Parts: sequence; C-alpha cells; structure tokens
Amino acid sequence: MRLTQDDRGRQFVIRGFSESHVTVNDQELRQPFLLTPDTLHAEVPVDELDALSVEGESLLLRDEPEVVIIGTGARTRMGPASLSAALMRQGVGIEYMDTAAALRTYTVLASELRRVSLLVFL
Repeated sequence: MRLTQDDRGRQFVIRGFSESHVTVNDQELRQPFLLTPDTLHAEVPVDELDALSVEGESLLLRDEPEVVIIGTGARTRMGPASLSAALMRQGVGIEYMDTAAALRTYTVLASELRRVSLLVFL
C-alpha cells in the first residue's frame, strides 16, 4: 500500500508498506525498527515482542513520546503487562496493533505533530 507524500515538515515519513517491509523515506526496512517523526532507529536491540520485557522501557522512552504504538506483525498481540504499566505510570500511552493499523495510526498522529513513537515488528 502506498501512503501520501505530505510530510508536513517531518524528517522521516512512512511512504509505503507490505507484509515483508516498510518504506521510510526511500529506505526499505525488513527488520524491527523504531520511528518518530524526527528519528529513525533502523536497528533496535529487540527482535520479538517478548523481548520488550527487558529492553522495552528504555527503548520506547528514548525520544520522550506522549504515545507509543507497537506494530506486532500480521495480527495484534499484547506485549508484557509490566511494560504497559511502566509507561502509563510515566504518563505515556501505549497501544498494540497489527502492523498495518499501527503504520496508519502513526501516520495520522505524526501529521497532527504529536510526539509519537512507533516500534514495528514485521
């Protein structure tokens, strides 16, 4: 699916996606990554959702988001409850979605100039 080209001044924009990759600007990403409107971390220290229980909080809060969206692959899966509780204690919302829904939601929030972080598992 191809998304619109309107970047509203953001440095990193999702341009398209498929089941096997996500295109951010002109870069095809085929492994887990963390994205904000201003930052792309193309390599993250987690390769599966369950690994977030160890690295999750420091990884997801590094860019001081107000909301974190996690794309969990072809279907929605929930991550560690302890991670959700830790983020919510700090006033940061967290949502788990299938990756396609997460990409669309991130695009809308970023276009509204929200401080949003997106962690994607393909």
